Amino acid sequence: MNKTVILPERKVPVKGYWDVIVCGGGVAGIAAALSAKRAGAGRVLLLEREFALGGLAALGLVTIFLPLCDGRGTQVSFGIAQELMRLSVSRGAEDPIPECWTKESTRTERAAHRLACRFNAPVFSCLAEELLRDSSVDILYGAQVCGAAVSSDRVNALVYAGRAGDMAACEAGGFVDASGDAAVFRFAGAETVEYALGNRQASWYYSNEGGRSVLHTLGLAPAPGERMEGGFTGLETQELSTVMLKTHRQIADHYFSDGNYNDGHALTMLPSIPQVRMSRRISGLATMRLSDDGKACPDSVGMISNWREAGPVYEMPLGALRGGLTNLFAAGRIISSDDAMWDITRAIPCCAVSGEAAGIAAYVGPSSDRIQNEFERRGVTYHAEQLRLAGQ
Repeated sequence: MNKTVILPERKVPVKGYWDVIVCGGGVAGIAAALSAKRAGAGRVLLLEREFALGGLAALGLVTIFLPLCDGRGTQVSFGIAQELMRLSVSRGAEDPIPECWTKESTRTERAAHRLACRFNAPVFSCLAEELLRDSSVDILYGAQVCGAAVSSDRVNALVYAGRAGDMAACEAGGFVDASGDAAVFRFAGAETVEYALGNRQASWYYSNEGGRSVLHTLGLAPAPGERMEGGFTGLETQELSTVMLKTHRQIADHYFSDGNYNDGHALTMLPSIPQVRMSRRISGLATMRLSDDGKACPDSVGMISNWREAGPVYEMPLGALRGGLTNLFAAGRIISSDDAMWDITRAIPCCAVSGEAAGIAAYVGPSSDRIQNEFERRGVTYHAEQLRLAGQ
């Protein structure tokens, strides 16, 4: 028998008004908040339910900054994506950016090494927070978004719950959903799509071996479009708790196994959030697909590559960031894509590119011309044809 509890109606205080509010402090949210400020927003608020920035990339220990290039020697993602990659290794790195991308080199030399790196998770969290604070972005940790006030086709405010049980609302002119599971769109009543193929259990962790930091990748992402038998959705509290319990058990079993545990081997970092790669996305005005390789896009707001193979490049349509609400934009792994493309759009470069575009859009409005003008002002190249010509 299903029982329910009726709660009394609550009046929620409004904490203030911001030009732009970003929900989620992962790479997409960091890029969106920074981008909105640079577009001219006076007040920008970033809401994050954890107590550090970086999302899956840092707190989930998925510390591989996947390629900004096409695998054939041409860079395709620029702007804040490039800035965050450089920031992630600015104090040293586990696997730095290949020299052919930091010094003068030929396209052939660059084609042999993709523009990617592996970074230190807590260092990236600290540096990203410093970058946002220096940019005068307001950060509110421990804030779990739990509702949205909507009138007509606009979001007026987000409601959050704090760790102490307090609830409050924040008003804004524009909003970015970088939550990782399309939470704001769902609370706003917009159409969303759940990932039906399931997530694979992944239990990544770090150890120190003889003074060397080692990343152990227990469980890798499935192939695009691959159905995971027994996979998890990443959307239910009990399920996520079970996933984390299994993660801790797998890490302990692996770490204490014969040949791993010894006097010179220390367990140093566990993931503090579950490694959910795909859970729920928006149903956008446009949908990105693997077959869109090299396809011209009139409302392009960025370029990404295929991290799994060399060659394919994709223009990102503004419509993939929109779900019908005029002042709410998606960023990160929730943008509109089919199941196969979702494996590409969830990666760090795409999160940064979509975050930069969403942050601009949330401030200047949904005009692709105004967004593209802002990119041109920043000197960011984002059209496939321009990139092809530059690579010839």
